Amino acid sequence: MKICLVDARHPSEDSDGAATYVPQLAPALAEAQRLTVVTVGTGPHEMPRAANLIRKVADRERPEVIHLNNLAGAPLATVMWAAGNHVPLAISLHDDGLLHSMAGFNRWLTGRVGLVISPTHDLLDQHLERGFFRRAIQQILPYGIEPGPAPRPRPVKNTFDVFFLDPSMSREARRARLEYTECVILPFLRPERFLVTIQEAFQSGAVVIAARVGALTEMVRDGVNGILVEPGDHAAIDAAIRRVQESPELAARLRAAAVETVRLYDMRFHIDRLSDAYQRLVTASRAGDLDRPAA
Repeated sequence: MKICLVDARHPSEDSDGAATYVPQLAPALAEAQRLTVVTVGTGPHEMPRAANLIRKVADRERPEVIHLNNLAGAPLATVMWAAGNHVPLAISLHDDGLLHSMAGFNRWLTGRVGLVISPTHDLLDQHLERGFFRRAIQQILPYGIEPGPAPRPRPVKNTFDVFFLDPSMSREARRARLEYTECVILPFLRPERFLVTIQEAFQSGAVVIAARVGALTEMVRDGVNGILVEPGDHAAIDAAIRRVQESPELAARLRAAAVETVRLYDMRFHIDRLSDAYQRLVTASRAGDLDRPAA
């Protein structure tokens, strides 16, 4: 199948999940599909170039699916106009950006999207509640992650290293920090931004302590592969850290379950599921199902 993957982020802007995931997705997807990647700018002066790129790819490659990432408002409208009305559109949700500025315009634009892919139920539900994607095929698909090295054994030592995640850190700095961390504390605002970071923390063998809020609860199961606390409850965070610090058995059990959880995010499995979703989109488009009113 011919896929055109459109992204509006530069791979070096790696402070959130989307910008970590999409650059990993492209080479893995290229092994399974005939892939063209188009990275577009979103500034007003970059719109003509974005439209020209999409039109050239559509004319030259004739993709069967155009998969959009990180687009909203005028940039989304520009790309969709350039793509025309004959190629089925898929869109990945990475955050709630469509729900803020120009929400009504975004809802109208995305009415032509035939497949919506979300890493969590929580993020998709936020959009469905606002009237988005009522006629689209809906696919919950957690981010894929490439296999990493085996977790480093945590040596017995007098100090207990706790990492309060700094969202401004680069991915390389985060991963280096996780390698030597016993416990990672996730920020409580905009949890969808840190889904890949949770996966990487699981992969590293660190114990994850996160807020009992939104998307985080779909990944971190309290007492099974991590610990959940109420948002903003610093006393609960301190108590959770002490529990892990004072109970090596608990820490070992949480780490083992976290490493097993990472197997669910294998990139090859992810690509298989994504390819199936593409095929459903193409089949529904050819049958005219996407043109029928929502039930």
